[in-house]
Amino acid sequence: MVTVTKKFRDDFETWAAHRIASGQCSNKEIESTREMLRADLAPGPDHLRAGLTVIVGGVEIPAAIDDHEERYRLWADHFATEADCIRIIRRERAA
Repeated sequence: MVTVTKKFRDDFETWAAHRIASGQCSNKEIESTREMLRADLAPGPDHLRAGLTVIVGGVEIPAAIDDHEERYRLWADHFATEADCIRIIRRERAA
């Protein structure tokens, strides 16, 4: 079982609630995302991106991120940014 910080959990929950409320995702899709995150954040090689490549500066490189701490950091940054945007939208609507 992967342990996340309170901030990660709160940011994810803000994002998930917004997705459900806006009709962008169902509860089932959020649960599927939660399961995917548990697998992706677990220590060990990157099974989610294994075999995929990206092109950076015209050079094809593997997309896998085998450092689980780096995967965590990237997801944490993603959900923090999403949650910040959602909070800004909520404040603007409340004003």
